[in-house]
Amino acid sequence: MLVGICKVVISIPESFSLKEKRKVKRSIIDKVRARFNVSIAEVESQDIWNELVLGISMISTESKHIYEVMSEVIKVIEEYKEAELVDYEIDIL
Repeated sequence: MLVGICKVVISIPESFSLKEKRKVKRSIIDKVRARFNVSIAEVESQDIWNELVLGISMISTESKHIYEVMSEVIKVIEEYKEAELVDYEIDIL
């Protein structure tokens, strides 16, 4: 059994309040959950209105499968118009 973990740092340049940030965060999280069987949540920078840090995790028996799914999740986040992907890191335990 392998556990895949991905930390994603996202900039939200058009966000000027926590309310605007929550709207973008909710939209991204709902879209990812609808398409992929992963766990996703905000893990850092909860009080910073223009930065979003998401943690994504999944379990699989193959590391290749984890990388494929995480790569697709990153593509979905990159396509989101109101957010800009700054950095991400994928680890397998």
